Amino acid sequence: MKRFFVVLSLYIMLWVVPAFADQKTPLPSVLEGVIHNRDFFAQPWALWKYEDCFLYDVNRLSNERIGVVLISPSGFEVRLVYDVSTLDILYVDTLLPEKSKREAMRRESVSVADAMKLVKSVAKF
Repeated sequence: MKRFFVVLSLYIMLWVVPAFADQKTPLPSVLEGVIHNRDFFAQPWALWKYEDCFLYDVNRLSNERIGVVLISPSGFEVRLVYDVSTLDILYVDTLLPEKSKREAMRRESVSVADAMKLVKSVAKF
């Protein structure tokens, strides 16, 4: 029964709430990527160096690799490619986008800690 409520609440978060929400504050699309790639985010050391960052984008590049775009607290954009099985970082790129883009990215992102909590609660049930 708990599993049913978790699935129902995820469905509401991803599909129903954005349909009726104010267009200025839509649900970040990164949450959908986090849930689709929960096998990566459920690992305890997945983003352990980046707990204070914000998760902007998640893309599954292949079965073995996942790409993650983070926004650091100081505003730097950090692009990472992970090996999913070993959690090794295969690629790192850091850049500083212009201020307007940084602000837009920050509005559309979710904190890494919140994303990890979401995945743990989904995996728990």
